Amino acid sequence: MEDHGEPRDYLKLHFLVFLWGFTGVLGELIDLPSVELVFYRCLLASVTLSVILRHKLRVPIGRAVAMFATGGIIGLHWVLFFLAVKIANVSVCMVGAATISLWTALLEPVMVPGRVLKRMDLAFGALVIAAVAIIFQSEMQYAVGFLVAIAAAIAAAVFSIINGAFAKHTPHRVIAWYELTGACVFCALCLPISARWLSEGRGLDLVPGPMDWVWLVVLAEVCTVYAYSEYVSLLKRLSVFTTNFANNLEPVYGIILGGLILGDYHHLGAGFYLGAALIAVLVLAHTRMSRRKRLTIG
Repeated sequence: MEDHGEPRDYLKLHFLVFLWGFTGVLGELIDLPSVELVFYRCLLASVTLSVILRHKLRVPIGRAVAMFATGGIIGLHWVLFFLAVKIANVSVCMVGAATISLWTALLEPVMVPGRVLKRMDLAFGALVIAAVAIIFQSEMQYAVGFLVAIAAAIAAAVFSIINGAFAKHTPHRVIAWYELTGACVFCALCLPISARWLSEGRGLDLVPGPMDWVWLVVLAEVCTVYAYSEYVSLLKRLSVFTTNFANNLEPVYGIILGGLILGDYHHLGAGFYLGAALIAVLVLAHTRMSRRKRLTIG
């Protein structure tokens, strides 16, 4: 799919990426294990969309099942994302997430019939990996967290490619409801695993504190109901690779917000600024090249 977006679509995309950059900070602020955190995020978001949509959720049964199942992949992505935050830190999680563009470039030709591997996309993705390596060079003590974040990025690439097909036929909020409901059910099934292995000895933890509820509402309503449904809407006009490549600014926003809110300035050395600047330049260059190609074709 080639890009058919207007300038306001690219601006909205980068605003959504900024909001997603805040989710890592919220994951650090919310004192719940990753599975319980994502369970509440998806539950609150699904209920909100149910109220908004009411009787507009009818779709063909095959598509409904496919979107519901895709929600499981989204749930896995978010669980891995917040797990990386918990076992490492916001900075490590965010730089791992930046690899999504490379995984998208590699996986889309495999998953989408007729799609070929574009050398430009692969080259941009590889350059992002180089930028991530520059940022990460002083963080190798968090190798496990980094690998978990990369696994989260692979899951994100897979569901983004799948969503590119859903967005052609189904309203974006309807897609979001089915997928968030599927993610909620996935997390509910994973609660025993969380209680046994992921809760640091706390067992099943389903009782958020007062401030946890505040941050959960922000996470669910602003960073999920609004940001996620608008992201799906943009897939009607922007390519999967363009949207995922813009997501490479998420670690930049996330680490900056982590520094401002959580005081993680000791992670922001020269390597961070060099890598972050390289990512920003690459995102802007790719966006400009994509738009120029669209105008040439049009």
